[in-house]
Amino acid sequence: MTDLQPSPLDGPQAEAAPAPPVRVRLPAYPVRVTYFFLGLIILTFIGQFISEQLTGFDLVAAYGEKINEFIAQGEVWRLLTSVFLHGGILHLLFNAYALYVIGRQVETIYGPLRFSVVYLCAGLAGGVASFLLTPAPSLGASGALFGLIGAEAVFLYRNRKLLGERARRGLQNILFIAFINLAIGLQGAFHIDNWAHIGGLVGGLSLSWFIGPLWAVYVDPIPGAQPTIEDQQPLTGARWIAVVAFVLVITMLTVAGIMVER
Repeated sequence: MTDLQPSPLDGPQAEAAPAPPVRVRLPAYPVRVTYFFLGLIILTFIGQFISEQLTGFDLVAAYGEKINEFIAQGEVWRLLTSVFLHGGILHLLFNAYALYVIGRQVETIYGPLRFSVVYLCAGLAGGVASFLLTPAPSLGASGALFGLIGAEAVFLYRNRKLLGERARRGLQNILFIAFINLAIGLQGAFHIDNWAHIGGLVGGLSLSWFIGPLWAVYVDPIPGAQPTIEDQQPLTGARWIAVVAFVLVITMLTVAGIMVER
């Protein structure tokens, strides 16, 4: 629940003095997809561990890691499968915890479908940025996680008038987290794929601007009706065009990268 100033989406505008703030329940989706992706990266890591114990070699990573040479030969699935792989238990635990915290926050706001689209597209954008800008092999969910950070930042910024102080504090926290993580990556001490982080962040920011929730308070003209919040930007119709356009841009960048790599 939060105190918001009502602003009707339709119906007759009241000619009286502005209404005082009212108590409105904020929309909140149940968290499911976050736990699915969390379970998926854990199961994938277990598969990596088992294959290494049985064969002495991480076969799962060998066929899914971002390796430019193999992507240039047509194994483009590596741009996305690398998001679900990790290079060690600490790498997994760090990203799993980040997904657990950030993922639940974003899915509660975005809902399962939009959350899935942003997570996968941001992960893909991170993989493509890494493919285009660094020859080093890469794996990990960080690009997708940075995309979720971007998605939350866009939501808070676009809904800042409605959310007030909550949006300001949230944006400050997000900017601090993004800055610290990018700064750590730029130190070069942990073999962090900075381009995947930046690509995922840019992907999450850009895509969420077009498909992220945009809330407004709706006051039903029926006397006694409680105000509600409606999403003016649901993931329907034209919003899917933005998703398709995003994927097309990513595809063209990938094709260009493959041509250069060859």
